[in-house]
Amino acid sequence: MAEPMPQWDYRVVHINVENNTPPEPPDPQAASQRLGGTLSPEFIAREFPGQYGGGAEKGGAKHPAEQLQLFLQQLGKEGWELTTTSQVGPLLMFFFKRPLRPAPKLLASPTESKPAASEEHPPEAD
Repeated sequence: MAEPMPQWDYRVVHINVENNTPPEPPDPQAASQRLGGTLSPEFIAREFPGQYGGGAEKGGAKHPAEQLQLFLQQLGKEGWELTTTSQVGPLLMFFFKRPLRPAPKLLASPTESKPAASEEHPPEAD
């Protein structure tokens, strides 16, 4: 009997890429300037610590390369293997695959899983 052909589960992830400048970590000063000074850099850093918490060394925002690395590591732990990358316009596409997991078997209905009355309590000997 021939072995069944492997089946694959696929996942595609994309990120936007600007070829002119590498991405920089978020900067509360630059964010304040983009907002025309409506919010101070101190306010932005205090109110949005996850994005502007003073850099990765202080537990705040991480550089995009480090964020991508953590994301890829998580996918690896879930069984995804990066097979290739391809750029489509401004999008960098990541293609992943993993063996297709068999669908979980459905449990038998309650009436099918119960033993027959004669199997539950064997007759007592006299």
